This record gives sequence, structure tokens and C-alpha cells, in this order.
Amino acid sequence: MIRRHDAHRHTRAQRRWGDSVLPIATAPLFHTLQMLATSDSARFHMPGHKGEPVFSSYADVFAIDFTETYGTGNLYEGEGPIREAEIAAARYFHAEDCFFLTGGSTQGILAMLAAAAGEGGAVLLDRGCHKSVCHGCALLDLTPYFIGSDTLERFHVPAALHLREAEEQLRAHPEIRALLLTSPNYYGVCRDVEAFAALCTRYGVKLLVDAAHGAHFPAVGLPTPVEQGADMTVLSIHKTLPALGQSSVLLMRKGTDRRALREFTALFGTSSPSYPIMASTDLARAYMEGRGREAYLRAAESCAELRRYVNTHTKFHALTTDDFAELDPCRLTVCTDGANLTGHQLADRLWSGFGVACEMADGQNVVFILTGMDAAMSLYRLRRALRRISQTCAPAEPAGVHAAFPPAERVSSVRQAWFSKKMAVPVRDAAGLVCARPVTPYPPGVPLLWPGEKITPAHVELLTERWYNEISEIQVVIP
Repeated sequence: MIRRHDAHRHTRAQRRWGDSVLPIATAPLFHTLQMLATSDSARFHMPGHKGEPVFSSYADVFAIDFTETYGTGNLYEGEGPIREAEIAAARYFHAEDCFFLTGGSTQGILAMLAAAAGEGGAVLLDRGCHKSVCHGCALLDLTPYFIGSDTLERFHVPAALHLREAEEQLRAHPEIRALLLTSPNYYGVCRDVEAFAALCTRYGVKLLVDAAHGAHFPAVGLPTPVEQGADMTVLSIHKTLPALGQSSVLLMRKGTDRRALREFTALFGTSSPSYPIMASTDLARAYMEGRGREAYLRAAESCAELRRYVNTHTKFHALTTDDFAELDPCRLTVCTDGANLTGHQLADRLWSGFGVACEMADGQNVVFILTGMDAAMSLYRLRRALRRISQTCAPAEPAGVHAAFPPAERVSSVRQAWFSKKMAVPVRDAAGLVCARPVTPYPPGVPLLWPGEKITPAHVELLTERWYNEISEIQVVIP
């Protein structure tokens, strides 16, 4: 006979993840994730914790999965220990205030747009902004205007934004209420936030920054966008710090209408925010104020060393500050231009041959996220894999400068196109039609075409023959 306390212990043992008593095979998603977690692999992708048990006392997520109850506080009321944790995060990130988000930076981007531009307003956007900005324009009926950027040769990725073009747009469209930039972008390229902040101050518009990939910047001695003059910015804590997926924060500087902004985070967020996610945000901040800083400084040093190694011992080329002055020091972008394989092929070979998982790949680049959680063996494994694969590659002539994706004419609002009747057509048949959904290779999740833009033969050519030939259909407005 099993005594009561023994029976309780037996029941808890049955519920342990990985216990043979639990029919794991009947939970396919969990089974797949568990197989990945227990595989012999090196993870150079988000989340920033890389699967490591950074906080041993936080191992049992279910045990702390509470809701609004005795003493836990309410996220959208700004009270209790949640508020205390937000204040601590604001102090760490050198912001006037900080709101926790459990819907990722997407929730924060939507809230920023609503607070800064309102319904039916106009915004000026970095053309390399994330697709969530497009979703915000559809939801809020915002009119987008765009500024382009230079292209980094060899890598074919967005580089410096045109400040003069931004000023021309602000002069031409005085109805613009906010400018939104992405810094750093997926490849680690940073914008001149201070210059754009000064421009926005002169024209009386709000500066918003999607810094989803830059939560680790304070640990490596770099400022957050609010320190550089941005009015509001979002950071995805989970992307580069040891926190659970979807954990993010919204930072603001003095003068922001915090009450309105909090209401907008509630409007675009779940009414049941995850307490484990918020707790992981709090833990990540506390860790970074302690021993985490040294870990991330080592990660930056490792990234610099890997860049040098790639450029001296392989046929590939790593993006360095010689290519662009302001880079994320923990982002490794490796270009295959000059070798006889694509970025996608390199990513596949890294995984299939060496168990190295990258963050993303495109036609000529592979991107790796380094954090303080990367073990020395994982870093060695990546270096060795890049060298071994390079040895099998024949040299190839550089592809040269790709033609930039041409601008598109807007013929309807984003919202109108989004909610119009639509149909899917092959890319080759899309010329002359109006885009109904963002054409978005993912990652990096940056729309090439926005809803309401007219598709031209030049767009079709580039989509089918050049960069993004994995896109086979486009959703278009039914004429």
C-alpha cells in the first residue's frame, strides 16, 4: 500500500518532463521540442538563454504560473511586484520608465504607434522595418511614408539610412506624427539614432525605435535608444538575454503619456499575461546587473574573434566594423559571396553535418546570435564547422551589387487593401495588381511589398529570378 505522501511524490514524478510514465509521444509539439533540447547541437539562435538552466530555482515553470491573485499584482494596473520589477528594469536600461510586455516586441510596436500616431495618422518608416509595423498600419489605418537606405556591398543588406531623405519627407508631409527606425537590424547594423532624434525634435515628431535585437547593449557598453534621444523603444528580452520567449519591455523617456501608453499595451496584449514570462524578464535584468555583464563582454570578445577567424581562415567573409562602423558586437553575419554556395546551403550544411543551428539565412548570408550562454565548446564547434565547409567550397566570382528592390506606388491605404477581397496568384502573374498582404521573407520578417502597393514587372523579376525565389505566390486585391 502506498502512503499518501508517497503517492503524491509518485504522481509528481509521473509528471516530470521526460519521465517514461508520461506518454510524451501523444504530445507532438512537446516531443519535438524535447528531442531538440536533448540533441547534440550548438544553438546560435534566439532565445538568448540557449536552453541553459541559467536560473536553477526557475526550472519548474508550472510551479510559478500564477495569475492576478494574492500579492502578485496586475500588469496593466501598474502595481505590486510587477511594478517594482518594471522600475528596476527602467533603472537598468537608463529609461524614464519601463513597461513589461508578454506579447513580444510586436505588442510594444503596436502600442507605440497607437500612442504616437493615433488612429488615421501618418508615420515615416525605415523601409527595413518589421512586418508588425505593417500590421499596425492596417489596424490603426495609418498612412506610411518611407525612407530608404544604402546597401552594403557583398552582403546586400540595408546599411545607413538617408537622413536628408527623412527630412524631405517630413517637410513634404507635415501630417507625419512619428518616425520609426529599426536598430540594430537582423544583420547587426545600427542606425544613427542620435541624428534622427535631433531631426525629430526639430520637426516636433516622436521618434520610435524597434530595438528588439538590442536588449544586451547595456551589458556591452552601448546605449539604449532612449539614452540616445528616442521617445519610445522596444527590446525583446528573450532574443538575446536569458528569458522566456515573448518576454519584452517598452522603454520611454520623460514626456511620454504613460497612462495612454499603458492602455495601449493592454489593447494589443492578452488579458491573461504570463507571469513566468514576466518573472523571466525580471530575472534576466537581475542577472545582467550581476555576473551576466562579464558573460556578455566575453560573448562580444568571442564574436570579434570569430569575425577575424572567418576572414583569415575561410573563403567566407564576416561583417565587421571595416564594412560598417556601428555593429551589434554580439551578432555574427557571415557572407558566402565569393564561395560556390548560398547562405541557405551553408546553413543546411552547418546543421546536417555539424549540428550547428543558425538564427537565419538568406541568399548570401548566415546570421548567428552570440550570448553569454554560449559554451566554449559551442563556439569552437562553429569555428571548426565554418572552416571545414569552406575547405570543400570552390572559389567563385563575387555576385556584384544587386539591384535594390524598387519602390512601389501606393494606390490604396494599407487598411483598405488588407480588408479587401483577395486571391492568391503566382508571382509571375502579379504584375499590375495590388498587393493585399505583405510580401515578407521570414526571417528577417521585413516586407518587400506592402498592402496597397502596386506590383510592377520589376518587382516580379526580382522576386522570381534574383533574391527571393522561395516566394511562389502573392496575395493580391481582387480587381
